[in-house]
Amino acid sequence: METFSTEKSKKMYERALKSIPGGASSASRTPLEGYKPYPIFIEKAEGSKLYDIDGNEYIDFLVALGPTLVGNANPRVINFVSEQIKKGATYGLPYELQIEVAEKLIQDVPCFEKVSFMNSGTEVVQIAMRLARAYTKKDIILKFEGAYHGWMDSVAHTVHPSLGVDAKEKIKEKMPIGTGIPENAYIDTMVIQWNDVRGIEEVIERLGDKIAGILVDPCMCNSGIILPDEGYLKKIRELTAKNNIVLIFDEVITGFRLSLQSAQGKFGVTPDLTTLAKAVGGGFPVAVYGGKTEIMDLLADGTVFRAGTVNANRAAMGAAYATLEILEEDNGKVYDDIYRKGEKLMRGMEEIFKRNRIQAILTGFGIMFQIHFTQLARIRNYSDFCQSKEDIFMDFRNRMLTRGIFIRPSHFGELYMSAAHTDEDIDKTLEAMDDVIKEMKKENVF
Repeated sequence: METFSTEKSKKMYERALKSIPGGASSASRTPLEGYKPYPIFIEKAEGSKLYDIDGNEYIDFLVALGPTLVGNANPRVINFVSEQIKKGATYGLPYELQIEVAEKLIQDVPCFEKVSFMNSGTEVVQIAMRLARAYTKKDIILKFEGAYHGWMDSVAHTVHPSLGVDAKEKIKEKMPIGTGIPENAYIDTMVIQWNDVRGIEEVIERLGDKIAGILVDPCMCNSGIILPDEGYLKKIRELTAKNNIVLIFDEVITGFRLSLQSAQGKFGVTPDLTTLAKAVGGGFPVAVYGGKTEIMDLLADGTVFRAGTVNANRAAMGAAYATLEILEEDNGKVYDDIYRKGEKLMRGMEEIFKRNRIQAILTGFGIMFQIHFTQLARIRNYSDFCQSKEDIFMDFRNRMLTRGIFIRPSHFGELYMSAAHTDEDIDKTLEAMDDVIKEMKKENVF
């Protein structure tokens, strides 16, 4: 980009503010996320690129917050969906394509014996919790400090809390994500620290006969990716199995992103229930929940209630079917290519940090990772994550933007790779990063 201007986005934002609270329909697209002083308005997306209304082109590492794993506006997905919706977008009745999608999902995801569909990650997390409570006839759900499981009242607390709450007190000191959420909405959820085996053991020893389920994002993707310690997920699986506790993997982000078998396949741990969204729809609103037959069949006779007028609509099922076909080809060969390019990018970034003697680490995998400007050698929990320097990350991110590299403006998130990214994209990104780090170092930012 010879000149970088976003004046048209500024004017569009001012117009949007007059009719839409905050100028967009999700906080993740507004200044609250980090898009300051206003978000970039997009004209179109194609392959590995974003194009804004000012005519700027960006290499896209936002990837719609994860969904467009097979590339923006993937023609196979778009064409298949277009053909499907000529038959009608939704019927309020079942049809064959939803069965075909379900069969693919059961073939790919280890824990799936039966599945069902909704339209958002928030929804499927709620029904998974309901199923766990109905199956065990217990009420308490454990979640982890720093984990995000949707915007519903029951889980919208202790996502990114203030520091200073003692680990043993976290179960009591739950902090809502915003106002308007009554305390009784989350009275039966408890919060524990990630990667703390003894903490889980103590809670189960004390309250195991009241705990219905443990809700786990296997990689803590909404706190800059905090990977589980070696054996940690297996230990949780062991404890839940022994104590009649349903293990729920919230794979809304990791599902079909980390592998064709999702995070549970990559880590070799099979939960009782799993929730999926984002990548499974290739950019369309699709969400899945599923697991053991004896749990899922509680839906069949109405023991557990579910509903949704546009659940499994034809556009959603078409998008999921086409996306899964792409991912399944040659036994998931597309993943090898994405990982190769992502690991090339990560190695290049680490080399730039090392060469410039910058204290920074990368967490995650080639297919999704985050940059942390921190003195720590490793991040194990939310408290560690909070030592990552957000101001430096944002400075870095904003300088990369002016060079045509689009990274999510939040150190809570991550950089995503897609099947559409090329080696040329990686080379251009590393070239831009080398310039940015040198510039920041010269200005004594670090």
